[in-house]
Amino acid sequence: MNSSAIILAGGKSKRMGTDKALLGFGGKTLLERVINLCKPFSSELLISSNHQSHSNFGHRVVADEVKNCGPMGGIYSCLKQSETDWNLVLSVDAAFVDSDFLTFLLSQTGNFDAVVPTSASGAEPLIALYHKSSLPILENMLQCGDYKMHNFINKLNTNWVDATAQLKRNKKLFTNLNRPEDL
Repeated sequence: MNSSAIILAGGKSKRMGTDKALLGFGGKTLLERVINLCKPFSSELLISSNHQSHSNFGHRVVADEVKNCGPMGGIYSCLKQSETDWNLVLSVDAAFVDSDFLTFLLSQTGNFDAVVPTSASGAEPLIALYHKSSLPILENMLQCGDYKMHNFINKLNTNWVDATAQLKRNKKLFTNLNRPEDL
């Protein structure tokens, strides 16, 4: 399947105290790790970020068109610039996502606007797939000032994919690195 990867790397990293994307983890920065993970699954890679330093990684950096609205702004700006219908969205701090999971997720597309993994902990909208068909709903929500990802995915024709089996294989799959002690 022809898809783009959108790496969400533009957060403010308040809890971490420094730019998470540039933190070292396993011998590489978090941003390098996600880029390397996504490359085999995408024909295009976009880095959603308002940080100029992220342009040093050899991929297009897309700044938020709509400022201060969290991940929705990054997803919106990148979806608008994406050259493919399906777009794999992955937060830079999701350091334990692996290629087996991405293969599983990409196999779940169909006649949907989004593919969002779920578990007993809830939905994971920042480790998901979004079709360009979701852009009008996303744009409307941004115009209305509704920046909640869960509201967005609930308005879409979403394939809610049970990730329980994948979590048994990789217990840290949905663990985010938010604070220095998480490293």
